[in-house]
Amino acid sequence: MTQVLSLSERSKRFFLDVARWVPVVLAVQEYVGTVRQTEGRSMQPTMNSTRAWWRIGDLLLLDRWHARSYERGDVVELLSPCEVGDVLIKRVIGVEGDLVRPRCGDGSLVRVPRGHVWVEGDNGPLSHDSNAFGCVPAGLVQSRVAAKILPLSEAGAIECRPPPRDRVIPSRYPRAMRYGD
Repeated sequence: MTQVLSLSERSKRFFLDVARWVPVVLAVQEYVGTVRQTEGRSMQPTMNSTRAWWRIGDLLLLDRWHARSYERGDVVELLSPCEVGDVLIKRVIGVEGDLVRPRCGDGSLVRVPRGHVWVEGDNGPLSHDSNAFGCVPAGLVQSRVAAKILPLSEAGAIECRPPPRDRVIPSRYPRAMRYGD
């Protein structure tokens, strides 16, 4: 026997069904992965390489599950150490223990302290990055950028590009063994 439901009863059931899935969707976005649109030119040519009047930015797939398993050369999403609420997309150049020579300066080396990373944009002159604000606490890293989804002509995995050898002296200890861990 088929039960006929009123419009208000169907609406109520629909909203209850949706309400059951909201926590699941939010948990997946927070802890597994999400999609984000990029803005700006600091990561050109890796991202936002083709600028047209109708395009705002590339669409990226972010991997939050493996946010802490980045290495030199990976692109990450992190909270800005300078502007509350801002989110940055940058490439990891140095990890704890590494010696990094900033892009501009007197050529002196900076040691990346424990629990920190050195991040830079691929487009040096237009990037506000560790060259401006120094090493960043690793806790600000929110996710690894896994892939570019849009534009379709550039879709695919984001390349892990090692930092320039003349600017980074890697720590000689594996990450898990540094500083007595």
